[in-house]
Amino acid sequence: MIIIRLFKTRFLQTNHLYQISKVMQQKEFEETIEEVKTIKAITPKVEKSKRIVRPQFEANPELFYPTKVFDKFGFSRCKCPKCGAYFWRHTDKKTTCGDSNCEGKYSFIGVGTGKGAKGNKITYADAWNGFKKSLTSARVPCTAIDRYPVVARWRNDVDYVAAGIYCFQPFCVTGEMDPPANPLICPQFCVRFNDLDNIGLTGRHYSGFIMLGIQTFNYPDKYVFFKEECVEFNYRWLTEELEINPDDITFIEDVWAGGGNLGPSVEYFVNGLEVGNMVFMQYKYFHDGSYEELPIKIIDTGIGLELTFDVFAGAFAFLAQKLQVEYSNDVWKAFGPYSCLLNVDEVENVDKTWEFISSQIGYDVQTIKKEIEQLKDMYIILDHTRTVMMVVTDGSLPSNVGGGSNIRNIIRRVFAVLKKNNWWDKLGMDGLLQLFQEHKNDLAKLYGPFGEYKSFDQIIKQEYERWAKTDDDKKVKLEKLLKQKNNQLSIDDWIFAMSTHGIPADTISQISKLPIPGNLYAELADRAARITKAPEAILYNTVHLQETTNLYYQTPKDGKFQAKIVTIFSNVQQQNLPNIVILNQSAFYPFGGGQDFDQGWLTIQGERHYVNNVQKVGKVVLHILEKPLPNAVDTYVGQDVLAEIDLERRSILRNHHTATHIVFAACRRVLGPHVWQNGAHKSVHNAHLDITHFAPLSKEQEQAIENEVNKIILSAKQINKGFMNKADAEKEYGFRLYQGGIVPGNELRVVNIDGIDVEACCGTHCDSTSEVGWVRILKTQKLQDGVVRLYYVAGVKTIEVLNSEGEMINSLVKLWSISKTQLVEEGSKIFQEKKHYESAYNQLKAELIKSQLKYVIDGPNQRTFIQSTEPNPTAYFSEIGKYIQQLKDAKKGLLFVADSFIYGAFGENNFNVEELSKQIEEEGQQLKVNKQNKISVKDGKKTIQVNDVLTFSVLGKFNKNKATKYLKEQGFAQF
Repeated sequence: MIIIRLFKTRFLQTNHLYQISKVMQQKEFEETIEEVKTIKAITPKVEKSKRIVRPQFEANPELFYPTKVFDKFGFSRCKCPKCGAYFWRHTDKKTTCGDSNCEGKYSFIGVGTGKGAKGNKITYADAWNGFKKSLTSARVPCTAIDRYPVVARWRNDVDYVAAGIYCFQPFCVTGEMDPPANPLICPQFCVRFNDLDNIGLTGRHYSGFIMLGIQTFNYPDKYVFFKEECVEFNYRWLTEELEINPDDITFIEDVWAGGGNLGPSVEYFVNGLEVGNMVFMQYKYFHDGSYEELPIKIIDTGIGLELTFDVFAGAFAFLAQKLQVEYSNDVWKAFGPYSCLLNVDEVENVDKTWEFISSQIGYDVQTIKKEIEQLKDMYIILDHTRTVMMVVTDGSLPSNVGGGSNIRNIIRRVFAVLKKNNWWDKLGMDGLLQLFQEHKNDLAKLYGPFGEYKSFDQIIKQEYERWAKTDDDKKVKLEKLLKQKNNQLSIDDWIFAMSTHGIPADTISQISKLPIPGNLYAELADRAARITKAPEAILYNTVHLQETTNLYYQTPKDGKFQAKIVTIFSNVQQQNLPNIVILNQSAFYPFGGGQDFDQGWLTIQGERHYVNNVQKVGKVVLHILEKPLPNAVDTYVGQDVLAEIDLERRSILRNHHTATHIVFAACRRVLGPHVWQNGAHKSVHNAHLDITHFAPLSKEQEQAIENEVNKIILSAKQINKGFMNKADAEKEYGFRLYQGGIVPGNELRVVNIDGIDVEACCGTHCDSTSEVGWVRILKTQKLQDGVVRLYYVAGVKTIEVLNSEGEMINSLVKLWSISKTQLVEEGSKIFQEKKHYESAYNQLKAELIKSQLKYVIDGPNQRTFIQSTEPNPTAYFSEIGKYIQQLKDAKKGLLFVADSFIYGAFGENNFNVEELSKQIEEEGQQLKVNKQNKISVKDGKKTIQVNDVLTFSVLGKFNKNKATKYLKEQGFAQF
């Protein structure tokens, strides 16, 4: 024990530099990722809302569906004998609704329809231009707008745009914001991840697709057009622009729910293929399935461009040339019309469906699958790479969490398909990166050229390296799961392994030799859709109050203002004490945009009250006093008050907020355009910015960002702040405005640091970058996969940090009696010495524990306890397992008793841990008990499990004397 103490003393001395360097971090960095509260939600797939309203809609078609326009164009209503849906047809020859599942096949394959039947190939650009021509010249003309980013940064409930209407939810739907045009049409790129199992088989399923949208917003005081006109305009596009025979068209009555809205819808089909869906949004529905009337009636028409026109033109030609895939045209021609039957969401027995297709086309199932397999895999690669390209260039990253997990799933699926078919040698990384460029070239004909994205190649290369080097630990976890499940995995097991252990589906399949379940990705997407963010609790009703006049933008540097008290609220979080003051106007900045609130004073009836919190509820500012008001609430209403702002606090917050804009701009310059803001907080202590980035930052990158930040500050760039019309701001600056999400309203407060950064932001900012003074990056850390946090200080807080760092350096120079130039060399020596002594110290501890265990095993006592000086039981965790079998054979047990823990190991499961905990815990203290009855022990390369033993730890504050006394009473001998 004396030797151990000597080593421990030396170890603590050499640890001095390490401890000093941690002082700031102990004080400054206590923030963690906020836990997002979630609730279960009704998904469109569950369709509870459909089951509620469908009978009502079907029984009253004239109230919910555009029956007059159907009559006008010669369509009659029928009930499909196959699915039971009501539909409208132009000819009696259409005996079913027209859905491919009821038709039995695609009847247009091989013969075409409309212009296609005449031999015309229609490109993306042709399709959009024809659609635009038809709709902009309609009886009520639509305005064509550019697509929105596929990354939905203006919403907090979804990650990506899955339908055109997502671009206008929630605020255009609620009327809080005007749409960019009304009515409008848009070629919106969308992504969905619930149909991955069908891609390459059905011919109509994609993870990424272009949705031609028609959106119309009918306000109570402004009618544009609704159901009848919408059907008319779509019908004329089909028959006049695309030249489709009316007899080939059917319209199916349906109900649609999504994005929080609900309404009747009309799907239209052409020879078995769904071309589009007209949704008439009349209701808002909630996560529990209830719904209410919308004051604004909305049309959302979605037409999948990939369903009707040539897909992947240049990309397909490039990939086919690279991979040289051979396939039988005869089998494909026969199989194609029946491919529609293989939708895994709708087929109860996929094997029987394959057998049915085989009987119809005259080829056995294995032959069909073999002939279509490689071409199907090609389409998976083409679809997935295009989706990855669009999502990443629009500002998202592959990751293990959130929407990024879908992107990682599909890019890794591409790698797996390439490996399975031995295509990687033919394509390679250079070919894969060129394929992404081919997608850009194809889409440029519709969207215009894509800008340079310097970090894109690096993102893809890193994903490939991560996939190629799957963590051995993950493989061990999967093998353990397979052993528990007798090598049979349920869908829950697949999802558990993917979501909990982060193991890609292809890796699970490779290790387990099990095929990936046909509905795996659909189930993953559906489970994700069942969870939504819980709505924020509103503690105070301010709807009846007039909006608080905002003064903090008008006079940001003025510390005083006069106001009148409108009312006083009781604080529901502080025993209903009357300490919340609402004024008619206020210069106090309430918490918002990640910026902490102002503090200051209100002089009310001659008495000065400290304002320690300021919040905004609706359009009203709440000033929360440190102490409750002493008199009756009614006596204060209408009283004049003198308000004073703590200008020193405001200045610090203003500097930190302005610095956040500059740090973000510097990150994009240094790291690349994939960097977007993922969250931020500005306090008086420091600020932090969360950015999207695919790896932890190196020290060199941290330094480069800090240097870039301070160059921007020294450039003394003007910071312009003002309100702009939302549409004008978006047109001028694009969606980079929305780093913190879109707020309701038709005006945006735009903060423009000349040539550096432009954002919609409501915080307080300096007038010039030079006012920020200097920025010091304190540290960075990887928060989660794809998100990195930077901590920093600005202005006077930077001076404090630099002074603290200087004092630390001076203290070390004095302590070691060396010059500043020798610090690094001397510090390196000390840390090397620290590592040496730490290793020696740990070896001696292990030897001591070994000696103690051998004494117990070979000694005369069945139960022994040993006083321990360790700060935690970690050392015992790693050593006890080596001797647990010997303890079991000897039927011995021992305990290590320290100041803050007790650790025990018994060869038999015959000790009452709970009773021990009960006997020694002090009043008001809760001890934590962890125990297990089996231990896995390494024996060479093998892992042996020792069962029917007991190891445990009791953690927390307890009476050590009580523990010693109790153990002696239980027959334990003290070592």
